Amino acid sequence: MPVFCTACDAQWEQPHLLWRSPDMSTLHHEKPPALPLTRSLRQVAAVALLVVLVFAAGWVVVQVFGAVSQVLIPIIVGVLLAALLMPAMLLLNHRVHMPRHLAAGVTVVGLLALIGGTIFYAGRSIAGGISNVSDSLGKVLDKAEEWLATSPFGVDQQQLQNLLAEGRAWVTAHTSSLSSGALNATTTVGTAAVGAVLALIVTFFLLAEGDRILSWMLMVFRGPTRTKVRETIRRSWVTLGSWARTQVIVSAVDAVGIGIGAAILGLPFVVPMIVITFLLCFIPMVGATLAGIMFVLVALLFKGLVPALIMLGIVVVVVHLEGNLMQPLLMGKAVNLHPLVVLLGVATGTYLLGLTGALLTVPFMAAINVGYKYWVGRDPFPGLDAGGSALSGSPRKLAPHRKSSKLPQQVGAVTPDWIQKERVLEKSTPSEVEEESAAPQD
Repeated sequence: MPVFCTACDAQWEQPHLLWRSPDMSTLHHEKPPALPLTRSLRQVAAVALLVVLVFAAGWVVVQVFGAVSQVLIPIIVGVLLAALLMPAMLLLNHRVHMPRHLAAGVTVVGLLALIGGTIFYAGRSIAGGISNVSDSLGKVLDKAEEWLATSPFGVDQQQLQNLLAEGRAWVTAHTSSLSSGALNATTTVGTAAVGAVLALIVTFFLLAEGDRILSWMLMVFRGPTRTKVRETIRRSWVTLGSWARTQVIVSAVDAVGIGIGAAILGLPFVVPMIVITFLLCFIPMVGATLAGIMFVLVALLFKGLVPALIMLGIVVVVVHLEGNLMQPLLMGKAVNLHPLVVLLGVATGTYLLGLTGALLTVPFMAAINVGYKYWVGRDPFPGLDAGGSALSGSPRKLAPHRKSSKLPQQVGAVTPDWIQKERVLEKSTPSEVEEESAAPQD
């Protein structure tokens, strides 16, 4: 039976939604708020509360991560190594027909052999070049002393000797502190060695029994939820594998390209610096720049200004080719993150977790981004539903087979409607796997 609301002069068909005033004299269609705030202010307060809750949850996650980081970081590294080595595992298991545990063992041992051989060769290069570098350093110091003596600073020989004497006195006075630092460094190396062993064990079991481990974890879900969680993890795995393999290729090209230029210029310690460059290039956006600065400084110290400028040109060319040609070509949409998001993520990860955060932030941000897109109905890899493989499928084949539209030239032309149109076009475009599955079979 309809009820007349005396507060708003309207008739309401659902009397159970009405609220009666305390004096029982009037009926209202909604209960007044406890605080006399407008609807807009209440919405702002709700958003502010949500932001506070998100930051509080983030703080809790960071604290928990810091407490268990010595175990959690090797697990994360093991996941990335498993994603990187999965193609070799599939080759041995599917093509060569090795048992899964034997194939995983061979893959891990091969990785250890590669890393050990690289370290051994780099160590021999350092040992063989020590004498030459000592002579070069002596010449560099002589030049530096001569430059200081003739520079506008007016530093004479006696002042330089006083500085050296003060340096020796400082080292003598802080011997205990230096010894304590060396002890701490030894402890850190031991912890890193234990973490490396744990990471290799995790890698082995993920390669050999990753499908079993995932299925066991999914048993806590039921029905459609289990399927959706599994498909979300499959898409995140495609992203992690693509990032790991592409990053290894790109880092190797950067290191070898810059190293060849350094070898042509006759710089010392080329092989060790190539290894350092390879590792630094795993840090997005800044790693290659840091490696380039290292090469330029070495060229400046040992060869002079002109070779340093040549080395700078080589670094700029290599980094430019890597950032604008190789990464978009190899990675495609697997790590589809805006550069500003990458920069902020790396900065935040470095602030919270140091070098580990800088290395691990981007791949897991990309994996979470892909999983979120699938969960809200914007499947980044529809080819997986058409029979594509999350273990061996290429992200470029699994993603929609359409190039993204370029941004409009005029600033301000991008609107929510334009983005929505792009999403609709991408959703309606089949992947390469879908096109192959839809083609008529002979």
